Amino acid sequence: MTKRLASVVTVALACISQSSCGTYIPSQRDWPNGDSRLVSDMNTALVRSVVCELSYAVTIAVNNDLDLAKKRPSLKAYGSFLVDWGVEVATDLKVTENSTLAPGFSWTPDKAISITTGVSAEAVATNENKYNIFYPLSQLYRPDLFEKHNETRPCRHPSGEKEGSPLVDIDLQILPLLESRIQIVQLGLADDPKTLQEVMGVKNVLTQTVSIKENVSGNVTPKWEFTTRNVNPSGTFLSAGRERTHQLVFTFGPMAAGGRSLTPLAEQFHLNEQLKAGLRGSRDFQ
Repeated sequence: MTKRLASVVTVALACISQSSCGTYIPSQRDWPNGDSRLVSDMNTALVRSVVCELSYAVTIAVNNDLDLAKKRPSLKAYGSFLVDWGVEVATDLKVTENSTLAPGFSWTPDKAISITTGVSAEAVATNENKYNIFYPLSQLYRPDLFEKHNETRPCRHPSGEKEGSPLVDIDLQILPLLESRIQIVQLGLADDPKTLQEVMGVKNVLTQTVSIKENVSGNVTPKWEFTTRNVNPSGTFLSAGRERTHQLVFTFGPMAAGGRSLTPLAEQFHLNEQLKAGLRGSRDFQ
């Protein structure tokens, strides 16, 4: 926690001291780790972490269902439909920096007259990276890597290094999403997707959005007083801020023929979820 606080303070002070937040395209990573190689390391770590969490969730959900199937009179595994499903993951990494300069000046030639002036200038810059990845769930099933009744993820970084992304190596709550779908099939509240006929409008899609936003800011307020005039008598002289949002949209659904994408209906759900999450604008759907 202390290390994170020190990093936040450093970023804010660096931004203010340069007096240029918002006047250049900011890096996806915090200062001083902003070079392209370290940004690439962050993206690689995030993809590794997403695959790790997906593999864990798929493997544990399937194995738990198989264990329960042995105890059912029907011996039925209600999660068998996942073999024909895939997941599409949309990633959005956004950084916004801003700075505001607002000096003031007051002049009092005598006690009866006072003149105050001020000027304000603001700059805002944004850097946003997006990418989309598809995985068949059958390729994510790794019983050799994840043990039953064990929450340990061997695929996580051993030292906990996040490479600049708050979404790296955290529980993305994918397992409860998959188990809830298996459970409602078991209870008869939803049909088994494998037994359904091809009927237009059948909706067998799971979606989940996770997002973490970080915001750091700071300001400098110097003041000079003279006999008849003051420079920056009140208000903030210079302020700067940096906002970072890392967001993931997961869409699980049946795979289209060939197993390299979701079905058109599932793809539409994926696009709609991105629209609701702000990852896409309305123009992307025209």
